[in-house]
Amino acid sequence: MSVLELKSEIQRRAEEESTRILEDARKEAEKLVAEARSKVESLREEKTRTLMRSLETEERAELAISRMGQKGKILQAKSQWSDKVFEEAGKRLAEMAEKRGSDYRELLSKLILEGIMKIKDKKFVAEVNSKDVDAIKKESKSILDRAAKMKNERIELEIKTLSTTPMGGVVISTEDKTRYYNNSLEARLFNARQNLAGEIHKKMFKAGE
Repeated sequence: MSVLELKSEIQRRAEEESTRILEDARKEAEKLVAEARSKVESLREEKTRTLMRSLETEERAELAISRMGQKGKILQAKSQWSDKVFEEAGKRLAEMAEKRGSDYRELLSKLILEGIMKIKDKKFVAEVNSKDVDAIKKESKSILDRAAKMKNERIELEIKTLSTTPMGGVVISTEDKTRYYNNSLEARLFNARQNLAGEIHKKMFKAGE
């Protein structure tokens, strides 16, 4: 090979090597750019997800606070309506007691009998409102007969005035005062409120309302 040919060959190989190096560099650069873009996209997506989670958490917190406030308002409304229900019941009982009609006298008799049945004894004291003394005395024979049949033994009943029952009803106790059963209208209303408040809420406010 002549010197000219050798020179030409060397030049050709140098150009080929340069081309290869440039092509490899281009490919590497494209790879790096692609990786960089991928990382940037991943970071962008992660930041987006983080931001969305943060917004969702904030929305849930705001919703929870809103629901708590709404629940508080509902509970307050329920309580107010419950108060009105029992306030109305108290007024009706007071009106019934004030009239002292046959319905009230029968109610008193039942309250006395209930108290007698709740206590294991034979001698009882019925303490009632001063306005109810006469009515109870008139019904005493009927009450004693019914109590005797229910307890299957002879029952004794003493009638006394109880100044602490302004509305009405009766407090039944044993003769020695060691046991008693408060069946005053106030006590009945209080117990009804404690036992039935939840049921009244359910009836007045259906689930989901």
